[in-house]
Amino acid sequence: MALLKISPIFVIVALLLKGVDVKVAASIAAVYGAFIVAFVDKRSYNDIVNKVVESVSTIILVFFILMFAYAMAESFMATGVGASIIRLALRMGVTGKLVAVVAFLTTAALSIATGTSWGTFAACAPVFLWLNHITGGNFALTTAALAGGSCFGDNIGLISDTTIVSCGVQNVEVIDRVRYQGIWSLLCLVLSALLFFVVGISMGLPDQPSLASEAIAQIPPEAWATLEAERPSAVMLLKQVSEGVPNYMILPFIIVLITAFKGVPTL
Repeated sequence: MALLKISPIFVIVALLLKGVDVKVAASIAAVYGAFIVAFVDKRSYNDIVNKVVESVSTIILVFFILMFAYAMAESFMATGVGASIIRLALRMGVTGKLVAVVAFLTTAALSIATGTSWGTFAACAPVFLWLNHITGGNFALTTAALAGGSCFGDNIGLISDTTIVSCGVQNVEVIDRVRYQGIWSLLCLVLSALLFFVVGISMGLPDQPSLASEAIAQIPPEAWATLEAERPSAVMLLKQVSEGVPNYMILPFIIVLITAFKGVPTL
């Protein structure tokens, strides 16, 4: 019986694998799921329709939150908030031993601020991979740090689409998820940062520091062209990192975090 209840998932997966359009596949799976509910739980047609309408009303609120989240993410990337986070992190001095841990902490903070893991990776990878090349860091270690840090905001990011949608599906307030999962998420962040630091030290990598502006200046034209086509806001952020932004531009990010942990509703 349990297998029958989750069979709509298998239906939509099978349809997608056969090349059926996702909208058509979802509709067919939804209708099939309604029949399964009526058969297994002996629900009436009206009960099923009422439950569907209730779920749709919840998803509409999720879409509103996503709309504002995307707007805030783009404004943070465009106005210098994201660049201020990167510049603040880079002031600690990036060496071959530290480039991975600095990349990890920077992308973790930026992914929370902008709500996008792919956008964070696109913005930070050119900087830190070239810094890694200049300072003689380990490519695999720095790449892993970039990927891990960029995905951190997907777990407790107030404006992360992944966090918002998963909360909407489970009917959980985004703010509650962030507050309750924040402690163990930050613990994982600290332990991971320590691990990147220890591994970087144990590899015997160079100690010569370098600047972000040097790394940005050496980004090849084809990389700029790709970023311009795929993520224009990342290009703007890189230029801001190179040219400099006022230190106070980090304040909006700090205000968002404080109000979140104070319990202010996400919307």
